[in-house]
Amino acid sequence: MTESPHIDVLGTIWHTDRHERTPLGRLVEAAKDCDDSTARTRIVDEIHAWVASGGLLVEPDAIVVGIPSSPDRPNHLVSAVARAVAAANGSAPVDAVVRRRATVRLRDLDSSERPAVVRAADYEVVEDVEGRHVVLVDDVVLSGTTLSHVADLLLAAGAASVQPIAIARSRRS
Repeated sequence: MTESPHIDVLGTIWHTDRHERTPLGRLVEAAKDCDDSTARTRIVDEIHAWVASGGLLVEPDAIVVGIPSSPDRPNHLVSAVARAVAAANGSAPVDAVVRRRATVRLRDLDSSERPAVVRAADYEVVEDVEGRHVVLVDDVVLSGTTLSHVADLLLAAGAASVQPIAIARSRRS
């Protein structure tokens, strides 16, 4: 999957025509960077509606795995969204992946530096995913480096398929 997987994304962080956050971008910033529970709840509601309405098609027997945040920057958004996707699909959220090390934020790096930093985070599959379809959830996708790396780990651990999704796509200015 390292060749840039298709990633289903709910929306964008930035307006395409100006350097201003979209309404979803403002919610993500509040939920992720300020741990705003109201913003997190609004995002969860939007994600649940996206899945429940058929806007995001998920295998009925899929497990839902959130990409764990850096140990030094707890982020409750991804786990809340993973639970929402699972609930809307009638499936189960599973903490199948752990992250052992803190790293710098990828958004602060040149794209050529990101793969090494993602590997340095020391992600590990810790649950049995053999033969399972996995929906892999991240909050913001810049280039897909983290989603691709963790998807490769899940596939190497025997997952039947990995469907990467994200709340929002960012763009580099």
